[in-house]
Amino acid sequence: MNQLIRIAALLVVLAAPVGATHLPQTEPDPSLSPRDVVSIQIEALRNNDIPYENRGIEVTFNFASPANKRMTGPLERFKAMVRNPIFGPMIDHRSASFENLVVKDDSARIDVILTSKEGGYLGYRFILSRQHGNQYEGSWMTDAVIPFDIVSL
Repeated sequence: MNQLIRIAALLVVLAAPVGATHLPQTEPDPSLSPRDVVSIQIEALRNNDIPYENRGIEVTFNFASPANKRMTGPLERFKAMVRNPIFGPMIDHRSASFENLVVKDDSARIDVILTSKEGGYLGYRFILSRQHGNQYEGSWMTDAVIPFDIVSL
């Protein structure tokens, strides 16, 4: 029996994509805070093509609120939008810091300062809301991402 468990464990390890990013969650859940939701999206975009092409954008789309998806979806349209010059630097960025988290009732905002893969600094303000009256009841989801200029670091 122990041999079977070892073989099963080895198969799981071998089946895992090399370098795959472990995200704690890839879909909305009421247990996630606004910071968690943004962190998951940012980490997914940092490793966009692991374990397959555009996975990071797909995870980000999963956390878009229903209202956001009505404006930016379907997924193929969202992928093109994220790859545009405004949001494209989020893909495969080097690092991120999270600033100025403000939560008030069912609304939240958090600023993310990214270092792009080219070494530039970019700012994005994530606007989130706690969902009510839909399948995501109680979950924080992203309503908008607004780019802003970085004056100095």
